[in-house]
Amino acid sequence: MNDALVLSQQIAPYVTAAISSYGTAVLTRSIDLSADGTVSLGQRLLDKILRRSAEQSSQREAVTSALQDLAGNPSDPDLQAVVRVQLKKLLMEEPELIRELSDIVAKQGTTIVASGDRSVAAHTINGGVHTGDCHG
Repeated sequence: MNDALVLSQQIAPYVTAAISSYGTAVLTRSIDLSADGTVSLGQRLLDKILRRSAEQSSQREAVTSALQDLAGNPSDPDLQAVVRVQLKKLLMEEPELIRELSDIVAKQGTTIVASGDRSVAAHTINGGVHTGDCHG
């Protein structure tokens, strides 16, 4: 139970970020859109949670229902809590899913995103950055 509780709390923010960005579309199909690292991780976690097996357990249906509710109001802390509880119940019912989701989270690594005109994305910058702009 402890592993399920810890993991459900760990993955809930990523799942919420994906729901906030894409709404219910993230529940019904795999989305290949530009997304920041948090949303991208949330998409991968949701894909594993919702598409792991062809059979739908009652707990998997409860998670899907909680996610759909959250999609309607992603900033609602009560709905976020319901998602965490339903994720924990699912993980307790399917302990092998704990390992699979933990592997996804462990492999997330560092994500670097550049956004906007003349943006620079780098893990570490030692020195100046030249974007090619010339002011004459």
